[in-house]
Amino acid sequence: MPKQLIGSAFPGLELDAFHKGALKKVKLADFRGKWLVVIFYPADFSFVCPTELREMADSYDQFRKAGAEVVSVSTDSVYAHRAWAEQNEDIKKIAYPMLSDQAGRLSRALGVYAEDRGIAMRASFVVSPEGTIVACEMHDEAIGRSAAELLRKLEAAVAVRESDGGFCPASWRPGQKMVKPK
Repeated sequence: MPKQLIGSAFPGLELDAFHKGALKKVKLADFRGKWLVVIFYPADFSFVCPTELREMADSYDQFRKAGAEVVSVSTDSVYAHRAWAEQNEDIKKIAYPMLSDQAGRLSRALGVYAEDRGIAMRASFVVSPEGTIVACEMHDEAIGRSAAELLRKLEAAVAVRESDGGFCPASWRPGQKMVKPK
């Protein structure tokens, strides 16, 4: 992530998607007005990726309850997404759109594209209702993410936005005290 991403606009691109058994188009700009959690993963039919996507699927209702939509993105085609869902029960139960960034436009725009391999790195973004990036992280592809920690970051971002100048301290959880500068 070579450029400053926090505070910048999340690209509103339109991408092909596999969602609930169907192929469709998803325009990221259409999520404006809602919180958006975007998870990039390296590849379908891989080892760590299905564990993350399953955990996100299991936590999907909690993300929705926190006011967010979720999308996953890889550089695989929508046909690969569909084939993977047909062969893997965990992937089949995913209720959020699986986007295809085959050309790498979105991945490149966010600095998460691995040019030497043509894949998106393992990265996560929390995007405000105004379309501004408020949190992002990128991992080595061998290191899986925690849906619980991503949810905590979303909940903290929502709390900060709704507070009157509050900040969330380390490991903050909903219901805990926020801090305010003096």
